[in-house]
Amino acid sequence: MRSSQGSLRSPEKETGTYNINLYPHVENAVRGFLTGLVTAPFITLFANMVHYTTVFNTGHRMLILLLPLGAAAILFTYTRFGASSKKITSTAIREIHQAEDNEDISEADRLITPGMGIISFFTAGLSHLLGASVGKEGAGVQIGFTCASSLSRLERKIRGSSRLDYYLMSGSAAAFSSLFSAPVAGTLFGAHLASPRLSRMDAYMPCLISSFTSNMVSQALHIHVIGIPAFSPLPLNTTNFVAVLFIAVLTGFASNLTCQALEFFKERMNTLYSFNKYLKVMIPALLLTLFSMAVYFVSGSFSYNGLSSDLISKAVAGQSTIYDFLIKTVLVLLSLSAGFQGGEVVPLLVLGATLSAAVAGAFMLPVAPLAVLGAVGFLSGGMKLPLVTFFLGMELFGYGEPRLLFVMTVVSFLASGRSGIYSHQRVI
Repeated sequence: MRSSQGSLRSPEKETGTYNINLYPHVENAVRGFLTGLVTAPFITLFANMVHYTTVFNTGHRMLILLLPLGAAAILFTYTRFGASSKKITSTAIREIHQAEDNEDISEADRLITPGMGIISFFTAGLSHLLGASVGKEGAGVQIGFTCASSLSRLERKIRGSSRLDYYLMSGSAAAFSSLFSAPVAGTLFGAHLASPRLSRMDAYMPCLISSFTSNMVSQALHIHVIGIPAFSPLPLNTTNFVAVLFIAVLTGFASNLTCQALEFFKERMNTLYSFNKYLKVMIPALLLTLFSMAVYFVSGSFSYNGLSSDLISKAVAGQSTIYDFLIKTVLVLLSLSAGFQGGEVVPLLVLGATLSAAVAGAFMLPVAPLAVLGAVGFLSGGMKLPLVTFFLGMELFGYGEPRLLFVMTVVSFLASGRSGIYSHQRVI
């Protein structure tokens, strides 16, 4: 792993003493602060836009009939303005890897432009406006990457050099922190996103400063964050430990199957409709529309479309069934296969909460804490970032029993295999 620019302590062989070199760390602290300060307003605007478009869709549910046209519009946007805009996260992860491998990335910030962030904003907004079953973290982090890359480019013009990897990690930290009001999880997200198997200790300072700065600024700007009902965590005892162990394995396997199913759906569409790229997205979008309408006629609700964060509240309240999990799974797979943008984090949280709430009765344990544990466990398996989801469980969900929470996130991660939502990650 690449070391940071200068170490905190450099041994001097001649004297046997240590010299303190704080300058690189001051530089990184400034980078982190600026990244958090610049990213927060854009993430606040994005999160509130997602909220209001979701509210608008709730009052105009027939917009779901436009999903096939929306999928075509999003594909046209990427085709017209650059297909690379769809791969901002993969590009950023690759550039961070190059820094870890001591490769030159002096021109890399040109690959991620402000226009890419605008496209992410637009396509995610359209996806939520029409009721696609997607999240918000993916597009939000992409916006964070574009803010960070722009700052790196500015520093390069002023000083002649920059450290894009620190900027990119700080940008993702700032975005994640603001979106979920979780500055500790955001810090770890930025430092570990690209390489979960490495501990980028050199990135902790800029990521921490960026994460906390962005969180405080976005809170002051009244960013919208999903709410979680109050609940009491499970106490640690043998019975609960064994139950959580079983559910962790279950959610890990289920998370793995979900990620594999998504890849299968995308590959299947590419194979069946390789002669027409628009059919690749419009066919699953049409299926998404038909399935959404069928669910509405049976249940009288479109609550499975969009973020569906209320399904987490429903699961915590003990009102969820296995059908909630199955219906949401189909909608998520079809939405992502159709190319709708937003992210996978909130959908994975919803899937984990509904699945665990549905099986809680088999363990004769309270539904609410198991739903929360299942949510973070499912996400841990999909993100491949158990430490991030561990702190997200405490910060976003307010889970007060860290030992069982830690068991859930780690075991789910181990049981989930290699399939995940972020390509180019170095997991093992």
